[in-house]
Amino acid sequence: MLDNFKFCIKYFIFGIVIFSLAVPATITISGLFSETVYAQKKKERRKPPKAKRTQTMSKKVGAEFIKAQEALGEDLPDRAMDILTNLLRRDDLRPFEQAQIIRLQAYVYAEKEDYDKSLDYLQRVFSLNALQPQDQLDLQFQIAQLYLATDKWNEGHQQLLRWFDNAEEMGFPPGPSAHALLAQIYLYFASETERDSPEEKQYYRKAEPHAEKAVLSAAEPRENWYQIYLSILLFDDRYEESVPILEAMVYRFPEKKNYYRQLAALYAELKREEDSFHIQQIMFSKDMLEKHDELLRIAQLYLFYEVPYKAALILEKELESGRIKDEEKNWEQLANAWLSAREWKKAIPPLKKAAEMSEDGELFLRLGQTFMQEEDWKEAEKYIKYAIKKGDLDNPGRAWLLLGITRNKKGIKYENSALFAFKRSTGYEDMEADARRWVKVIESKQARREADRLAAEAAEAELADDSIYFN
Repeated sequence: MLDNFKFCIKYFIFGIVIFSLAVPATITISGLFSETVYAQKKKERRKPPKAKRTQTMSKKVGAEFIKAQEALGEDLPDRAMDILTNLLRRDDLRPFEQAQIIRLQAYVYAEKEDYDKSLDYLQRVFSLNALQPQDQLDLQFQIAQLYLATDKWNEGHQQLLRWFDNAEEMGFPPGPSAHALLAQIYLYFASETERDSPEEKQYYRKAEPHAEKAVLSAAEPRENWYQIYLSILLFDDRYEESVPILEAMVYRFPEKKNYYRQLAALYAELKREEDSFHIQQIMFSKDMLEKHDELLRIAQLYLFYEVPYKAALILEKELESGRIKDEEKNWEQLANAWLSAREWKKAIPPLKKAAEMSEDGELFLRLGQTFMQEEDWKEAEKYIKYAIKKGDLDNPGRAWLLLGITRNKKGIKYENSALFAFKRSTGYEDMEADARRWVKVIESKQARREADRLAAEAAEAELADDSIYFN
């Protein structure tokens, strides 16, 4: 992780260095200075000072200089360097021309990724002090960046601090880019210290005001500036302060899944569960949830917030696609979702699948109960018998009781088998009372029918004996 952090910082610095060396010295890097102050200073400089003349190259030197730039544009750095080296042999070069030529040589070396040499050449330009004060200041910033790019962090830090002082003195308060860079340096120093040490905390404290300025003073803060500021706040578990930063990151970078995930986690940490759920709903709608755990989690949240139908749709779709694992517990959860949504028929297929995967008979028993809800007594009896046969039930007495009920519902023909099931259920203490009531009901019905049968037979016999009419 530390190596990735260092790589990101160096990548950021390389990009700025190459860009800043490529542009003319009179162009200021965006974000380097405070935009309001810098814009005002530019207006002030529209009136040229009486004692100074605009610095330009002579016609011959300028023509050769343009050839070197064109060679670079055609990706011919060696050709460009030859032109520039020959230019430096001229005896009539003014300091400004010499500075511009050496500066372009520094860019050539930077393009060739020889940053040590590029740094040496920039320092030579800076020592000539031949550029306008503003351009010298820009050059000093580039030197600080190249120190960092060549892993000379202490030198880069000191150079950047001097640049901050010089910029303030010249009336150009450092802008968000400069503050972001200084914050990055302090975070790098923190990463080099022992974890949870006073030194680590000190560097985070130093980084914070610069990261805050970078984010809050920029019209459109860069993504890594937000990341820096957020890492500082999270370092101290300052979750409340982190929320608006992450909310801004989600708004500014709506396709970055990690920011949504972090925001959902923060909301959950702050007991804002409904906000966390809302963020995860957005992630699902944007197809950001792809992994088994993520998809299962959003389905469980819909169940928790009593939206079982939506949970069932997600589980059904993702189980079929394979993104949610083909496991007993997941099929059971799909069945539970359909049952919670009172969709009994839709619950049957996943419940069957879960029951077949199960090592005990519990799910077959639930499947039988589901068929009982549908008043499909034949199927209900079938799966309750499967449950009893598979065994290892939490409450076998209840299974026998339910089996008796389903058989009883099938009609008189099945009363004896129902009675058998109820009597088996009486053997379990927790079901004995209920089972005996059912036994009593059936035996009473059978006794009444038997009494009715005997009475009917007696009546028929009496009618058949016609002697009663003649005595």
